[in-house]
Amino acid sequence: MSPRLSLITSGLKMLTFHGVAVSDGQLIVATLEGDLLKISLDGTVTKWVSLVRYGIPAGVVNLQGTIAVTLSAQESGHFLMQVSPEGKITETADLSQLAGEFGAPFGIAAHGGYYPYYLVAIVTDVTGSGGLIVRVTPSGKVSQLVQLPSSPFGIAAAGDRIFVTQEDGNILQISPTGQVEPIANLIEAGLGIPLAITHSIPDSQGACLVTTSMGWLVQILSDGTLSPLV
Repeated sequence: MSPRLSLITSGLKMLTFHGVAVSDGQLIVATLEGDLLKISLDGTVTKWVSLVRYGIPAGVVNLQGTIAVTLSAQESGHFLMQVSPEGKITETADLSQLAGEFGAPFGIAAHGGYYPYYLVAIVTDVTGSGGLIVRVTPSGKVSQLVQLPSSPFGIAAAGDRIFVTQEDGNILQISPTGQVEPIANLIEAGLGIPLAITHSIPDSQGACLVTTSMGWLVQILSDGTLSPLV
């Protein structure tokens, strides 16, 4: 069956690194203006909360009804914030020392269960290369999972597997203990730099969906099998 595309809305002020999450049947979208928008499937756009005084939001994820956002304020620092369903904003973790002077946090994923936590992809030098994957608990405890040689952009959690997109084209599979395995390279496959990544629904085969710098939506299985969709 061929994928079917439909336009929900257009004209939003956002870049490729801005995240999208789903909450209560609506899309939660981060923008360059520092806002989180709620977008209904009929295209209705509502400004939900403004984060501009904290920085520019990038990654967005829903964990048990709470929206977590990575933010960069350049000289003022880099943070992970949580937004309650009622719109209350809470600073959860200061990621400034990990990101460094020339870095920033980008993608964020959530691992649910009895002991939930966030996974954050941090670029440590946006002008060069390199990065970190860190765990952050909802209470703000931060621990480093793994250091990476290339800048990480997107991150997804599917069961015990963590998938990360990198600037060098690699899709990485990372174990809960920090073991890293490259499973595919989208640049070598002629599909561009991998950007955002999410696990498929249903994901019984461990499949993820990846967007690329060349405009592709690619399905990738845990064994590295690639299927360009659109």
